[in-house]
Amino acid sequence: MKLLRATLCGLAFVAATGLMAQKENYKVTGKISLGDWMYVEEYEITKEGTDEVERQTRVAVGDMQIKTPRRTLKPHYPAFYMGFSRLSDNPFSMNYAPGVAQMQSKSWDWGIYTYSNSVSFNKQGTIGLSYAFGFGRSSYKFTDGNYFYNDNGLTHYGVMNDAAYDETWFRYWALRLPVNIEFQRYIKDKPLFLTFGPEIEYRISAKAKGRIGGGKKQKITKDYNLNPLNVNLMAQAGYDDLGFMVKLSLVDLFQRPATPECEVYPLMVGISICY
Repeated sequence: MKLLRATLCGLAFVAATGLMAQKENYKVTGKISLGDWMYVEEYEITKEGTDEVERQTRVAVGDMQIKTPRRTLKPHYPAFYMGFSRLSDNPFSMNYAPGVAQMQSKSWDWGIYTYSNSVSFNKQGTIGLSYAFGFGRSSYKFTDGNYFYNDNGLTHYGVMNDAAYDETWFRYWALRLPVNIEFQRYIKDKPLFLTFGPEIEYRISAKAKGRIGGGKKQKITKDYNLNPLNVNLMAQAGYDDLGFMVKLSLVDLFQRPATPECEVYPLMVGISICY
C-alpha cells in the first residue's frame, strides 16, 4: 500500500512538473476577441530541450458573467404639475368651446401624484410601462356672468333664477390613474424622457361660484349632472425632473348637455416637476 501511494505521488509530481514546463514554453502570439466571452488565440509551443517551435490556433471561451442592469426605469410623474386649462369643443381640438366665455389667464389645472412605479421592458431600463396614482383640480373662469347649472337633468350654460353675476367660476376635483409607455435615454447621467398613454380620471365635487360688484365669491350651485368617469390622453416630455405635459379629455364634461356649447372637453397644457 505504501509503495502504491508513493508511486501515485511520484506520477502526480511528474505530471505537475510537465505541465509547468509546458506552461513556461507556451507563448501567445496573437488574440482576436469575438464579443465579450469568446476569442481566437494563436500561440507557439517550444518542445522541451529543443529549438523546435510548434504553432497552433484555438478558439476559447472566456468567463461568462451575467451583468446586472445598468439602470432601472425611473417613472416620471409629477410631484406637482400646473398648466392652463380650457374647455374645448371636441376631444382633439385646441379651440375654445363656442358660446362659453372663458378667461384663459384665470383657468388652471393642477395636481400631484403621490405614488408611481414602473416595469422595464429591457435590461438597460430605456423603455417600459409606468403607472401612478394622484389627484388634481380643474378650475375655469367665465367673464359674461353665465355659468353651468342643471335643470331637469340637462346641463345649461346661462343664468339660473335671474341671478346677475359679474364673474363666475366652475371647478371640480379628480382622482387620476395614468398608465403610460415611457422612453428614457441618459445624457450626462440625467434622463431625457418621453411618456404617453391613457389616464383614467374620476371627477368629483363640482361647484360653481360667482361674484357681484367685486364682492366675496359665493356658491351658486353644485348640481351639474357631471360625467364622473373620464379617460385622458396624456403625454410628457422632459429632461431630468422638469417636463412639459399635455392632457386631452376623451369624455365630455357633462352627461346630458342641453345645448352644443355645453358639450365641452377639458384640455390642459402645462409644466411638471417630477420626483
